[in-house]
Amino acid sequence: MDNEIYFIEKKENEIFITVTVSTHGIATTEVKLFQDGSIINKGFSTNGAGLISKTSLGTDIKLDGTTIKIETDIVLTKVPKSAWESCFKNLEIHYYLEGGKANQKQPIELLSSEKKKSSSGETIVVIKRIDLLLE
Repeated sequence: MDNEIYFIEKKENEIFITVTVSTHGIATTEVKLFQDGSIINKGFSTNGAGLISKTSLGTDIKLDGTTIKIETDIVLTKVPKSAWESCFKNLEIHYYLEGGKANQKQPIELLSSEKKKSSSGETIVVIKRIDLLLE
């Protein structure tokens, strides 16, 4: 599966990410930046809703060619088992990036191929990868 692309410019703009999750389960989201062979933690939700409020990834000049990996894990233990499939099918996660090239589609949305559920259906794991590229 190809990564999404978010275009940036060499303007010394700060690039920000915000992640929102709509689920009835308990969600945690982690944002990691892959840059020059390193993995840099950029954010971890602590609210049970998977929310990552507006967080800086760094400046555009330093981010060309990097990849953001956003992983959201959702546990449906407190949701009635009869609703698990509906939670999986109707899951919405929005990824908002700011500071890059103007007029790009926002939010970047979850694709069905980016989510998987455990064999029991009790856990959903979503992995979104976004490449930051100069245009």
